[in-house]
Amino acid sequence: MTARARLWLDLALFAALFLGYNPAWTGVAVHEWLCLIAIVPLLFHVIINWDQTLRILSRFAEIVRATPKVNLVVDVALFVTAVTVMLSGLLISQSVMKAVGVTIAPSALWVSMHAWSADATILLLLVHFVLHWRWIVKTAGKLGRPRQNAADDPIVAIRLATRRLEAPPRGGQYATVPVTTDDRYRP
Repeated sequence: MTARARLWLDLALFAALFLGYNPAWTGVAVHEWLCLIAIVPLLFHVIINWDQTLRILSRFAEIVRATPKVNLVVDVALFVTAVTVMLSGLLISQSVMKAVGVTIAPSALWVSMHAWSADATILLLLVHFVLHWRWIVKTAGKLGRPRQNAADDPIVAIRLATRRLEAPPRGGQYATVPVTTDDRYRP
């Protein structure tokens, strides 16, 4: 996935999480549905950055710069708090669960955990943003330029990223087709 496509994915995820942070901004129903939908770009973000995370994990015990270690700790904490806010949000949901036919009486513990984990997620998201500030500025500077290849297309980039989840064929090799400028998923 190109840096341009990753930036668009990350900006969309950031916007969804920021808008979904406070139910008073959007209303409870929009808050719940928006945060539920945000799970998809969050999973793509994790999949796309999985190789980098594994590389940092393998070097974690070695003597390296402090930034990769801090980045890893922030990423893991962000993942844990995001999952906590999403699961606790489902357990106190009034709109989403009602739509699937489940009635829930939210307990004070889950409401408190949801509020705490939402605050922690936003704080860690801002720290994550600061840690990646140089990459964001550099990549955002390229947004006005024309696309160099099909992998700059967010739809093609997502398609390429999901190939990591496919099982390899019998030979142990992944069967991938190179993406060309004609290979676009456009309606």
